[in-house]
Amino acid sequence: MTKDKLTDIKEIGNLGERIAANYFRTQKCEILETNFENKFGYRLGEIDIVARDAKNNEIIFAEVKTRQKGTSNTSAPELAINRAKYRKLSRIISNYLRKNKLLDCNYRLDAIAIELDMKTRKANLRHLKYIYY
Repeated sequence: MTKDKLTDIKEIGNLGERIAANYFRTQKCEILETNFENKFGYRLGEIDIVARDAKNNEIIFAEVKTRQKGTSNTSAPELAINRAKYRKLSRIISNYLRKNKLLDCNYRLDAIAIELDMKTRKANLRHLKYIYY
């Protein structure tokens, strides 16, 4: 994979995360963190968005997967969250809850699947709540 291709993938991912954060704001959720990772010690991974849903008194951990329509990868974005990715997400969520002394709070893991149509400049967003293996 070329450097330009990697840059494009990263830019598409960043765009998807911005779209997802805006979506959560429209749902009256407060964005607490974006791209949270443990900075010290063994790298556990990263969680794309941490939000608070005050209405349901829940912390939402969201994994955002973005795909561009018309590219070679035509599978649904959420299918990229496999068992191994789920385990990594579970570890980083536990780390976040411990670090922020939120072990007694309600929380969930959601997936945000975004398909971008660059020709029409539109995005199709699917919010899958309470994902687990």
